[in-house]
Amino acid sequence: MSLPSPVKNYHTQPYAQIDPASDRLSTKGKHVVISGAGSGIGAYIAEAFAKSGASSISLLGRTEKTLLATKEKINTVYADTKVLVFTADISDESSLAKAFEGISSTIQAKLDVLIANAGYLPELAPVAKANLTEWYQGFEINVKGNFNLVRAFLPYAAEKAAVINVSTGITHYQAPGYSGYHASKLAAVKIFDYLHQEHPDFFVLSVHPGVFLTEMGSKAKEQGIEFPLDDIELPAHFVVWAVSPEAQFLNGKFVWAHWDIDELTEMRQEIEGTNKFTMGLLGFP
Repeated sequence: MSLPSPVKNYHTQPYAQIDPASDRLSTKGKHVVISGAGSGIGAYIAEAFAKSGASSISLLGRTEKTLLATKEKINTVYADTKVLVFTADISDESSLAKAFEGISSTIQAKLDVLIANAGYLPELAPVAKANLTEWYQGFEINVKGNFNLVRAFLPYAAEKAAVINVSTGITHYQAPGYSGYHASKLAAVKIFDYLHQEHPDFFVLSVHPGVFLTEMGSKAKEQGIEFPLDDIELPAHFVVWAVSPEAQFLNGKFVWAHWDIDELTEMRQEIEGTNKFTMGLLGFP
């Protein structure tokens, strides 16, 4: 499959300009919350923020065992970063409320960064053959869950907080059997679009992270649908860059982690304050 790109340099591996260890991308003094942080992309994002010097990283997820494994891996290398673990299902409003209360009471500070990473890929099937309960589970997690997550975060958010929605490139084109995932992730993007409009002091960005053999990626592969694979550290490093001052011109946009940041920066004038890289009706008005 030929993948679209507005830049010449389409990365599939991490590269020097987005190295989280760089002084210019330091998150020292910042407090970060990541959903779906026990495994896959979320765990790598947590490690990248620890590498960039974040003061605290709160890991949210449904399985304590995997969250603790992520915490242990980070603490072994980055002892200066405080790592907190909270079991929470983002589709359960009360469990999120309890988690954020715990985060706030522990760190005694406002939250600077929210990474909305938890998601669900329904079984791949044509609309006519899809199981409704399974199909709609995408909306329970990807839409209701992110709605709950944002609402739980807001009372504890710093004045100029950064919010990253880990989305999917599927929102930009159709693939066989992906209707449940496509529709729910597309709806989720609009939640974050409204967050951007309603909280103009925030930095809000949706990111397609790439394709990996995580639990979700393996589910697609088992059903015979494969995409080119990327290095899972690419989006982790990209997200650290995205919450830095360098990326402020992307506020309110949807970008791919593959896109070269130097080329994006060169496009700043045609991106900032325009509809470029936003979701809407093509050709309207």
